[in-house]
This record gives sequence, structure tokens and C-alpha cells, in this order.
Amino acid sequence: MISPWSIAVLSLLVVFFGLTLIAGYIAAKRTKKGFYEFYVAGGTLSAITVMFTYMATYMEAWEFVGMPAVIVSEGFEWWIIEMIFYLTFVALLIPVSLRIYRLAKLFKYITPIDVIVHRVGGYEKPLRILLALITVYATIIYLGMIYIPAAGVLSAATGGELSYHLFLALYVLFIIIYVSAGGLRAVAYADVIAGFTFLVAFVAMIYITIFHWGGFDRLAWAAYTSEIAPQIFTKTQPLQYFITMLIIYGASWLYIPHLVVRFYAAKDYKGVLVGCVGSNTGFFVGAFLSPLLLGLSLAAYYGANLPEVEVVEGYVPALFKDLFGIGPLLALILLGLIAITRSTIDSMLLAVASIIDVDLIEKTLHIKVSERTRRLITTLVIIGVALLSISIALAPEAPMVIIGYELCWPAYSILCWPLIVMLFWPRANKYGGFASYLAGFISLILFTYVIWPEPPHNPFGLWEGALPTIIGLAALVIVSLLTPPPPKEFIEEYYGLRK
Repeated sequence: MISPWSIAVLSLLVVFFGLTLIAGYIAAKRTKKGFYEFYVAGGTLSAITVMFTYMATYMEAWEFVGMPAVIVSEGFEWWIIEMIFYLTFVALLIPVSLRIYRLAKLFKYITPIDVIVHRVGGYEKPLRILLALITVYATIIYLGMIYIPAAGVLSAATGGELSYHLFLALYVLFIIIYVSAGGLRAVAYADVIAGFTFLVAFVAMIYITIFHWGGFDRLAWAAYTSEIAPQIFTKTQPLQYFITMLIIYGASWLYIPHLVVRFYAAKDYKGVLVGCVGSNTGFFVGAFLSPLLLGLSLAAYYGANLPEVEVVEGYVPALFKDLFGIGPLLALILLGLIAITRSTIDSMLLAVASIIDVDLIEKTLHIKVSERTRRLITTLVIIGVALLSISIALAPEAPMVIIGYELCWPAYSILCWPLIVMLFWPRANKYGGFASYLAGFISLILFTYVIWPEPPHNPFGLWEGALPTIIGLAALVIVSLLTPPPPKEFIEEYYGLRK
């Protein structure tokens, strides 16, 4: 017999996704015909909506559930590693985002791949196929690792009475339905809902820090003197791992496909700038403050006697349950945690659907079908990718954050770095551009699965994505310099040099 509390937890999931389904319905009614509208909301999202979508990116499962669990299961240094990347990211965010926004408005970009293909300026068909492979590979891993806390949070809240795999199936089902219905506009509306419900969990976290522990200083001391402290406050990664994370991993956040599309969708420059402010705000609250306070709270409260959960991402909801007990307050907190765990799954599914639909079917294969048929194809792609991603989450071998560092972000890095260089280096040409992505992806696959299958997938102690990224950049520069420069007309058009 299922307990009333477990039924209540299941009901919370249904209620939250009921609200998002309403958002999807409203978005579907407001979504005009055409895939520029479906995938990038016609480039008309307001500044406030863009801000919330970027805030939601950082107020997600990775930071609020995943990183606190990693602090107590793998070590505090992983939080420090996560923080240092921001030094690179914040310095480049505004100039890169404004450049991408300007190009997107001038040339009506729809998919994340459009900005790369346009700049490379050649080999369009094979390049779209190659970039689609890289993006789908990264997205399947990313979605799978996000599913882990999405299901783990609610399973832990029921004390394991309702299984992790049950919630995993329900999450995927609800996501597929509302993303297929309303496109990016539905995703954006759901992000606004998530932003408000997140505040509930955030306030609960601040309450724990101030009233339960008596302030941050007492919380930090309790964690530092706990039984688990010698295990978590110990450095295990070499210096070069930190350095390559700072330089290479940090900048890779500038080209996360579903975030690039947010800039396409912004109505004007104000939306881009406000979105950057939302990104920075979300980072401070989501990536800096939340994992720090919750990770220390886990160490201080449980010490070495961490709760028994199916996945380590269940530690945070278990903490809230032990501190507040079963009741309306915990239900509100869980509602916030539900919002957190879904904040990127939907937009990533939509980005991949746009790549398969627009980049492959329309621009590479040149298959002519009706819009109704294309919507059906889009739905099937969303279902297919969502189901493939489950394979990552069925029996996770590591915490979601470690899966991201090791497998997902290296792929984003080989996508991002050549683009950043090409955005600001006119001498880069089509030969170098294509060579960079081909060399980067081949080396990534070989290093990860064939040559050095154990982390960090290189013998030098570098971050997992460092070596493939360096190889890709070397190919870009060397091949570009050894071959003719891009046509003068293209450079003048692309970089705005025409008088």
C-alpha cells in the first residue's frame, strides 16, 4: 500500500507539469506557422523572458542538487573547479553574445549550427552532418545526466517507496508532451514558472543557514569539523587540471546549443544584455551560493552517515525532509526542486529537434515536406532523443556532475572554441573551420573510448576536454594559414566592414 505522503509527492509532479502543459497550450496558440517561430519564437522574446530563461539555466539540478551531492561524495574541490570557470565565462559573455545576436538577426538563424556553418563559409552539407553528430552526442549525455536528479529527487522524498525508475519514466513523458506542443515559446513560459517556484527552495536553503545553523560561519565550522571533513576537504586533482578547466572549460559555456538559441530569440539588444544580467544573477544564486550552502549543510548535518538513496542526487531532498519533516512546507520545497530539475531538459530537446529538422532534413537532404509532416518529424525526434538519453540515467556509474565534466562538456568545448576564434579572426577559412571540427571530434572519441578510456582520458592530468580542443584549434589555425583566405566580399559582409 502506497503511503499518503508518496501519493502527495506524485501529485506534486503531476501538478507542476500540469502547469507547464498549460504553458505549452498557451504557447501553441500563440505560436504562428513556420519554424522560425517554433524554434526561436520568431525572435520576439521580451527582455524579461530572456532573463528568466538564462536564470533558470543556472538555477537547475546541476547546481542545486548535483553539486552539493558531489561536495560530500567526491570532494569540495569540485565546487572550486566549477567556480573558477566563471572568470573566463564572464569576461567573454557579452562580446560573444552580442556578436552572435547581431548575426542571428541579420541572417535569420534558426538552429545552433547556423552560426557555425555561416562563419565557416563552405562544405555546408558535410559540416552540418558533422556538427549535428557532435551536438546530438553531447545532448544525449546531457539529458541523461539531468534525468538522474530529476528522478532521484522525488524518489528520495518518498524514502524510496516510489522508485527512481518510475519518476524517470514520468519525467520523460511530461517533457515530451509539452515541448512538442509549443516549441521555444512553451519552454520560455515554463522557465518563468520555474523561476518563481525555485524561490521556494532557495528561501528554505537560506532559512537553514540562518536559523538552523545560526549563520554561515557556524555552518562552515560544523562542516569543517565533521567526521566527513578529512575526506571532502582534500585536494586530489593536479594543478594542470584546474588551469585547463579555467581556460578551456570556462569558455565552452559560451556555446551551449540551447543557450545560443536564446540569443536568436531575443527581441532586441536589450534582451541580450538583460539576459546576460540574468545569467550572472543565476550563476551567483544557483552555481555559487546554492551548492556551497547545501553542500556544507550535508556535511555538517550527516557527517559520515549520509542517507541511503538510490542516487547521490537524493541527498538534498533527504536533508530537507529530515529538517522540516513531512508536510505542506516540504511539499512547497519539493515543488521548487521539481522546477529546478527540468529547467534545461526541454530546451535541449527542442534544440536537437531543430538540428535534425532544419539542418539535416531541409538544408542537407533538401527533402520537401508539408509543415504538418515536419511537425510530426520534430515530435518523433524529441521522443527519440528523450528515450535514448534514458540509457545514461538507468544505472548511473557516477554523479551527474562528474558525467558532465568527463563526457558532455568536452563535446561542447570542441564546438565552442573554434567558433569563438572564427568570430573574431577574419583569416580563418572554410578549410580550417571544417578541419577543426573534424579533428576535434575524432580525437575526442578516440581519447575517450579507445586510447585512454579511463578519466581524464589523457596522460597529462589535463581536463578531459582540453586535448581534443587544443587539437581542433591547432587544425583551425594551421590549415587556415596554409590555404587561401576567405573571399573579401564574405569578410566585409560577415564582419560589417563594408563602408
